[in-house]
Amino acid sequence: MAVKGTLQLEALVKGAAATIVVCLPLALLSAAIHHDHPDSRWIPIFYFVVLLSFVLGGWVAARSATDYPYTNGAVAALAGYVVIQGVAIVVRLAGGDPVQFVAVVFNGILAYGCGLTGALAGARNRTAT
Repeated sequence: MAVKGTLQLEALVKGAAATIVVCLPLALLSAAIHHDHPDSRWIPIFYFVVLLSFVLGGWVAARSATDYPYTNGAVAALAGYVVIQGVAIVVRLAGGDPVQFVAVVFNGILAYGCGLTGALAGARNRTAT
């Protein structure tokens, strides 16, 4: 298997946890605002900050990984997204609300890309110290 030995659990957990700690409260706040005010100007700002939380997760994972910082950073951000989105999907389905799977996949790709961007910064910072 090509991935064996590439992913480091400690780095993944740290990166995913950083993503979840920042992203989850922002996503919940954004959903609450969107529920009451669907046309609020705050929604795109929250979305951008949520994307930055994936960058942070990638950065943390890349800094924690001893090898393959880009892979660990991107996968850590994606793992944080999967945890948050997995819970959100269950809640939506339990409440009878529809799930837009195209949006879920698209946002997952964005989370992966943001994690990779954060990993790039984290790996550069790691080699400079």
